[in-house]
Amino acid sequence: MNTIYTIGHSVYEIDYFINLLNKYEINLVLDVRSIPYSKHTPQFNRELIKKSLENKGIRYEFFGDVFGARQKDHALFNEEGILDFVKFKELDSFKEALNKVIENINLLNIVIMCSEKEPLDCHRSILISKAFSNHGVEVYHILDNGELESHKSLENRLLDCYGFPQKTQVSLDFFKEEKEINYLKKAYKMRNRDIGYVFFQNK
Repeated sequence: MNTIYTIGHSVYEIDYFINLLNKYEINLVLDVRSIPYSKHTPQFNRELIKKSLENKGIRYEFFGDVFGARQKDHALFNEEGILDFVKFKELDSFKEALNKVIENINLLNIVIMCSEKEPLDCHRSILISKAFSNHGVEVYHILDNGELESHKSLENRLLDCYGFPQKTQVSLDFFKEEKEINYLKKAYKMRNRDIGYVFFQNK
């Protein structure tokens, strides 16, 4: 099955970060930060992380322009001024980038990198991973302790965050399954509201 990973660099030392990548034999890092610079974690500034990774035989590519959460097109924001992840996923540029990655997914071990340690707090999970999952890609999140969390497990945590019942493993009840789909859709929308980039606020 097609598989992709995600990771948040947090405030890790670069050696620890690379060890996490090596644990899962990652050989391509896709940086989805809109602004790949931070005074708090300069080791992850675009040029430095690229060099550090390439010195260890790991490719680096910047995808923040097509996958980054800080978009500027007003049409992508809702009435509250929050980036609408559903609208964003419909952009041709987003779809083209998604397809480009999927075309190479069997050739490389790819990780999607952003900043946040907790995947539930980051658009790499609520936006990008959801898009890959919808295309039949198995998504795993590399956690702070080095363990993996499947995207299905993350979705159950997402449901729990907003008081919805978790998904059952197998259901022969069509109406129950439809209800679970609606719960998950609502939970994604609520998380989008809570973590989405705010471009403007109506007073």
